[in-house]
Parts: sequence; structure tokens; C-alpha cells
Amino acid sequence: MSAAVPAAPDRLPPTVKGLSLVSLANDFASEMVYPLLPAFVTTTLGGGAAALGALDGAADVASAALKWWSGRRADRPGWRRPLILGGYAVAALVRPVIAVAGAAWQVVAFRVLDRVGKGLRTPARDAILADATPRGLHGRAFGFHRAADHAGAVLGSLAAWGFLHRGADVREVIGWSWVPGVLVMLALLVVLR
Repeated sequence: MSAAVPAAPDRLPPTVKGLSLVSLANDFASEMVYPLLPAFVTTTLGGGAAALGALDGAADVASAALKWWSGRRADRPGWRRPLILGGYAVAALVRPVIAVAGAAWQVVAFRVLDRVGKGLRTPARDAILADATPRGLHGRAFGFHRAADHAGAVLGSLAAWGFLHRGADVREVIGWSWVPGVLVMLALLVVLR
């Protein structure tokens, strides 16, 4: 006779919901900026194909390398909260600064810093999500989190389109990414207290 497995609770924990809201706001900010960067680099700043390649290539390398490093740190006591706060803070501070870039290489550098933030925060955030989620709800929790993340991406792209449609220039739209960045940091202070 085997023991019955207890049923998982029906509701997601507040930490999962809170970190999902953080991811929604963060991707809102990111997608206000990221889709505009190719045109900004080539048209506004006169950058070429090499700058466009570096924009994603260097950013992806930085993020991947830091995920390995921060993943190891996230398993140590006391590291998760600083990695998450630091990672989101880097992105929130760097994204709006892209608006004042005067050369393509500066946009590449800022994009790399933005992805450094992602590399720092992602393993620690995922570890907290996993730890906060009761057995039997991991699929639902991570599915909810990813859905919120993607919803933020859609909403951020729509917001950028709305700003541009109403006559804002690319620099203005990028600059406005500070607003969801502040919301990210405020939400994190509540979620991680």
C-alpha cells in the first residue's frame, strides 16, 4: 500500500505573484526600448551592421557569463536578494540613459550593461520562485511568471508604438522607460522584504 501524495494548494504564493508583477514591469520597460534600438543605432546614430551585430552578440555573451557566476552565488546564503535587487537596478538605471547616447558604441555598451543586470538577477530570482512554490505547483508558478513576463513585453511594445504614433521621437520613448523601471524597484522592495 503506497502513501497518498498530499494535494497541492490551489493558489500561487504571494512571492510568485509579486515576482511575476516585477517581471511584467521590467519587460514593459525593456520592450519600450529594445525594438527601437536597430533604427536608433542605424538611422539616428549612423551605425552600421557591425554595431547591430555587437548590440545583441555582446549583450548575450555578458548575460550568459554572468548567469553562470550568479547562479553559483545564488546557492549561497545571503546572496539572492542582493543579486536580484542589483540586477534589476542596473537595468532600470541603464535603459533610460540609452536615450542620450551619441554614438552606436555607447548604445552597445548600455545594452551590455542592461544584460549584465539580467545575468545577475535571473538565477537568484528563479531560485526564489522555486523555493517559494509548494510541491505540485512548480509548472503553474513558472508558467504564470513567464506569462506575466511576456504580457509586459507586449504591453511595452504597444506603449512604444503609442508614443511614436503620437509624435514622440525615439529618444523620448527610450527615456520614458524610467517609469516602469521605478515600478520594478518599488515592487521588489515589497516582494523581497
